[in-house]
Amino acid sequence: MSSNHNHNESPALTAIQQAAAVLIEEYVNANPKSAEAFKDAKASGIAGGTNRASIFYNPFPLTFVNASEATAVTADGQQITDFLGNYTAGLFGFSPDPVKLAVIKAMENGHALGGAPNLTEARVAKQFTKRFPSMDMVRFSNTGTEANSYAIHTARAVTGKNKVMMYDGAYHGAWIHGGKAAGPLDTPYEKITVPYGDADLIARAIAKNAVDLAALIIEPVSISPMVYLKKASPPAYLQKLRETCDAAGCALIFDEVMTSRLAPGGAQALLGITPDLTTFGKYYGGGLPFGGFGGKRKWMERHDPAHPKSINSGGTFNQNAICLAAVEAVFENLWSEEQCTNHNAKAERFKRAINELAIKHDAPCRAYGTGSLLTIIWQKQVVTEEHYADNQTKHELNLVAKMCVFKCAELFWFYMLQRHNILAGSPKLNYLTLPTTLKDSDYDHFLKAMAKFFEAHKTELAMLSAETKAGLEKTPEEVELIAMSTTPYDENGQGSVVH
Repeated sequence: MSSNHNHNESPALTAIQQAAAVLIEEYVNANPKSAEAFKDAKASGIAGGTNRASIFYNPFPLTFVNASEATAVTADGQQITDFLGNYTAGLFGFSPDPVKLAVIKAMENGHALGGAPNLTEARVAKQFTKRFPSMDMVRFSNTGTEANSYAIHTARAVTGKNKVMMYDGAYHGAWIHGGKAAGPLDTPYEKITVPYGDADLIARAIAKNAVDLAALIIEPVSISPMVYLKKASPPAYLQKLRETCDAAGCALIFDEVMTSRLAPGGAQALLGITPDLTTFGKYYGGGLPFGGFGGKRKWMERHDPAHPKSINSGGTFNQNAICLAAVEAVFENLWSEEQCTNHNAKAERFKRAINELAIKHDAPCRAYGTGSLLTIIWQKQVVTEEHYADNQTKHELNLVAKMCVFKCAELFWFYMLQRHNILAGSPKLNYLTLPTTLKDSDYDHFLKAMAKFFEAHKTELAMLSAETKAGLEKTPEEVELIAMSTTPYDENGQGSVVH
């Protein structure tokens, strides 16, 4: 995130940048082999030196050469405890043994490329239809991006409509964004983007566009163009959207590629709201590519080749035995209903411990999220309430749009890495998608390291507190950053439509 505004009026930003510069210099000096690997990648022809530009960070990314459970080893030999979990894909740590054994067995049976039906498909499908309230039928893919594309096109085919509604700032895969996040590579859906947090406004937008609207696709958690917050939305809020989609004859799609980990039946089971279609992916492959989508018969039966209006869906690797063997091993060994519930409960305790520690040190910091999906936000003002009222259909996310907030995430990341060998999200966002392989001692180590951060940077954090407390008027910087990130919605006009 960048801005042309002069930020010198922010003492907190200046202090945080100066503190971070010291750690970044240490990082550069400590990681010459990672720097060389990045240089070689660019010289070898990889555009920009990375195949995952969306998570790239300066001055260069770390290169991992070995890993086990929750510990990664960098090219320069540093052993790092992983609290990032590959942005939710690494839920079961690095190379879990049950997955490795299942893949080897599948390879030995000669199914490296798939292509033909196999016996694993049905067993895996039964696991999804058993656990998820919304799924009578499923289809598999290779990624969550593909799954969301399939689900959107399924809704368009069944309804005969074209428009798709999503949140401003939403991310539903490599080529599916909402609002200004959309770039030239985005799929050219006729999109209507709406702001998160006001179910009544969104309901009116759905009703207004009912004639042309095929689907509302959302993650059932808080969304902001400024930052990722995986806090589960209020059930009453989602129920309002559920009822409005029914009335409009459009599909309600829950993108649960990430949030399905929050309960055995996903966030939909946790919140008691059943969508028409659900997408899933990432971690179910145990490190291998996997995705899928499913829903009620009304929406999925068109994928039957024998249906008179069959959708000709396919994909060379959608039924490959290698990845399906990995998924089956995950269900059987790593992600039972009890394992899922226990892991998320432990993560909730960790979140509470972070917040208690921040209060103890009077730090402008709080962990937000649900279960094992946490984001640490660096501001004094509370972003959103801890518990929602049972009938709540409207609520605000009080994010302070100042560069000092975002730069503090960078400072914390480099501090935790350089001083305590901890991967605390990324320098852009302290997004913790906690792996199951973290031990109690790892959580304790994180909390002790965080307490040392609060002490080491007490001065910078005090400045940050003063500039991000509640009740302050928006500065020109905040107004500019909000304008750069958000897409205005004109309820009295045509709304926010992107072609």
